[in-house]
Amino acid sequence: MDELVGREESLAEIRGVLEATVGGPGGCVVVEGPAGIGKTRLVRAAAERAAALGMSVALGRAAEVDRAGAVVLMTALRGVAVEAAELAELAGHEDNWFALVARLGAVIEAEARRRPVLIVVDDAQWADELTLFALRVLVPRLAGERVAWLLTRRVAPAELSAQGTVDRLVAEGARRVVLGPLDDEAVVELCAQVLGARPDATVSSLAAGTGRNPFLLRHLLRGLVDAGQILVNKGTATVVDGELPQSFLAAVGHRLRGLSPLTRRMLGGCAVLGRPFTAYDAAALIGSTAGDLVPAIDEAIAHDFLTEQGVQVAFTHDLIREAVYNNLSGPVRGVLHREAAAVRKAQGASPVEVAEHLVRGGSTDPLEVLRAAAQLTGRGAPGAAADLVLRMLDLLGEFDPARPGLAAEAVRLLASAGRMAEARELGEAALRSVRTVGDEAAVLVGLAEASRHAGQPAIAVEYLRRALAMTGLDDVRRAQLLAVCGHGLIDAGDLGAAGPVVEEAVTLAEAAGGALGRAGAGARARGEGGSGAGSALDLGADPARGAVDALVLGLAARSVLARSTGHLDRALVDARDAVAAADRDRGSATLRHPRLWLGRVLVAQDRFTEAEASYTIGQREADRLGTAWSQPLWHLSLAQLRLALGRLGEAQAEAEAGMQLAEQLATPQLAVRLLCVLARLALRRGDTELARGYVHRTQELFVDGIGVAPAELTYAMAMVRSATGQHRVAMETLGAVYSDAPESMLFLGLDHGVAAMLVRLALRAGAVDRAASVVTMARRLAELNPSVGSLAGAAAHADGLLRGDVEALRTAVKLFQNCPRALARASAVEDLGVAELAAGNESAAGARFEEALAVWVGCGATGDAERVRGRKAKLRPEPGAGWNSLTEAELRVVRLVTEGLTNRETATRLFLSPHTVDSHLRHAFSKLGIKSRVELTRQFFHHREAQIA
Repeated sequence: MDELVGREESLAEIRGVLEATVGGPGGCVVVEGPAGIGKTRLVRAAAERAAALGMSVALGRAAEVDRAGAVVLMTALRGVAVEAAELAELAGHEDNWFALVARLGAVIEAEARRRPVLIVVDDAQWADELTLFALRVLVPRLAGERVAWLLTRRVAPAELSAQGTVDRLVAEGARRVVLGPLDDEAVVELCAQVLGARPDATVSSLAAGTGRNPFLLRHLLRGLVDAGQILVNKGTATVVDGELPQSFLAAVGHRLRGLSPLTRRMLGGCAVLGRPFTAYDAAALIGSTAGDLVPAIDEAIAHDFLTEQGVQVAFTHDLIREAVYNNLSGPVRGVLHREAAAVRKAQGASPVEVAEHLVRGGSTDPLEVLRAAAQLTGRGAPGAAADLVLRMLDLLGEFDPARPGLAAEAVRLLASAGRMAEARELGEAALRSVRTVGDEAAVLVGLAEASRHAGQPAIAVEYLRRALAMTGLDDVRRAQLLAVCGHGLIDAGDLGAAGPVVEEAVTLAEAAGGALGRAGAGARARGEGGSGAGSALDLGADPARGAVDALVLGLAARSVLARSTGHLDRALVDARDAVAAADRDRGSATLRHPRLWLGRVLVAQDRFTEAEASYTIGQREADRLGTAWSQPLWHLSLAQLRLALGRLGEAQAEAEAGMQLAEQLATPQLAVRLLCVLARLALRRGDTELARGYVHRTQELFVDGIGVAPAELTYAMAMVRSATGQHRVAMETLGAVYSDAPESMLFLGLDHGVAAMLVRLALRAGAVDRAASVVTMARRLAELNPSVGSLAGAAAHADGLLRGDVEALRTAVKLFQNCPRALARASAVEDLGVAELAAGNESAAGARFEEALAVWVGCGATGDAERVRGRKAKLRPEPGAGWNSLTEAELRVVRLVTEGLTNRETATRLFLSPHTVDSHLRHAFSKLGIKSRVELTRQFFHHREAQIA
């Protein structure tokens, strides 16, 4: 291969990262520039250097047709010391993003223990969505390992989803190496290398016409040599003999004319195929035999059109493939794409690749495309699925009967991919051309789903109401629409309007119960259940299955409404019925994950063990089904549970893991509640500035139109303002939370320490009437749920604060003694100490402060602990920095990691998710001031020996 020219400084920068990786944590380098600028050659030179350093080198290259599965990373890992069985096991997880990425991380981590690793993703702009997700997760997760990442990308097209992923990696610290045109000296060197002689002015002028792009220049010069248009005289090369090729395509076309007809035909067919291929692949595509093509492949390799890749061959550069492809006439391309679809389908290729060829070949049959889109959606790649359906729409006529249904599906997929503006524009255009009730309803539902994904429930409700106002809807479809509408109203905060909508949905769904049992059993017997993919609301689905979906959604919504009136037992019955219905069906209703709602009721009833079991089962089910969208919600629920228990370090880890996933999945609407949890945790630690930052990020999302979780946000905002002494402003911020509203009861029922906080805030602002309204709500909630001791404790605590009643506060402390809600208990104990001090009982007050401080410190609530220190002069010192500052949860993770376990193995041992383990480990690294596992292990054993000594 020709030597690398003009890229010495760039190569030196990459070598620095590789050498650093050998001795410690690796890094990420992004090489970018236009096509043909030398990115691939630079990568190959870097890979050679890595191999010389003793690194495992995993070379992956994305192709435009790779739309499903972690194709790039899976192919790359075959180049390192990974067992075939491990790769086979990895392939079995392709329908489950999180499981596959976790296993990929474990494989890379294990290899990095043996020797440092370089992972290359060339042409990352074409990477499939799963590979991009893996990069977003694994690059930061493996930052402490001996793993270096080297990505290349073209600077355009900017609309490709890969660009956002790579931009994010750069923003998070990846080095950016930009390749521009060659300088004069490098151009002369390259020309001399290709021509074997020093170029004169005619050659230099030609080089300038290529934009000093090394790839274009090489192949243009070779085209001239092949055409006999270069004359070498006394060591100097001159361009001669008439008209010159005016473009790269012309140069490649000229070189193609020098090949045999069979070689040209083979190259044309394989350019359409778009991926590395074998002689058998090429033979099947052009109707020849593998044996006949061997000379043609040899000829193409000899003329630098193809290069060997193990048992396969590939084009030497994607620009060569594109040039060969573009030299084909349109009709020929269409025929070859249809042939490629048939060949790849017979070879067992994914429906996605088959559909890509059919669409590019001009097929207007939407069936294959929809099947491929369903597979992509099930694998969590809605963007690629949307692009596929959009290309099919471009082929269909304006009045094609399949167009409205495809448009509705495209709207939903665009929404799932976060492309809201496109979704709304397409949906509104489709509404103007629909001709049937079913088509119009499907498009309206697609628009509603787009609005819900955008965190705009009020707009979603308006679309659903338009659909519900249509005539001709059967009861099952109406039940589905009502159930989704009910959830939209709840998300929008209109619980009063949601009540009758949800009741009608449940009634209609239950009325279909007789047919449901028989039809559902028959469907399951035929093996039609549990597909794990499909739209959130499929108006064309089997009516029996649609009734189950509506029932599960309706019961879950009714459970929320029961909680909003304080009837937790009733809420529990509905939530359990929703879970039971979904478990019996095992179809699309399972994708609703009703255990999320069940867990929240159980937390409100202090049944934390059952709640955690519900979340654990649900999260594992989500892993199995591959429902990526739900993952941040599981972490949110677990964070809220840990916060209620006072396990702040674990709550922090869960909330951060959820935030990371929400960002990776590009679902900002799921980040709102997580940011609110993080703000409250920051306040518990006394970090007001950090809490303000979290709230500001949440407010920015609301400015962008994300309209969910207003109660949590206003509460977090109020607490931040109160922490800076703005008590009246804080109280006014809460507004309706002080009113006797359903939203207030939901809030009081989930966090039993909120009532006392609201009373305290109102009293500081001098609003006794508002404090009294909170006490009234807390009492009613406790009376409706006499079996929940902490609700009675919360009511007594709020009442004691309002009246300054020591006995009421003592009752609250007593009620909280047997309750696992550590924060609520510590708050009540501290307030009792304040009341005892006001009554002149300093000894009792000191004992109460001592007790409260022990709980605050044990929970990691350093801000609360500091406040109590101000109330009492003598307290035991708080653990300092270093090893003493690690929480028990962090220590458990550290112990297993220093034993050599991977993050995934540690997660399995501790019954946590890998994301939570990763968060604990990052906190431990920060507290100890270290950056790698090697350093962690060294410090851990040194610390342990010091303790023994």
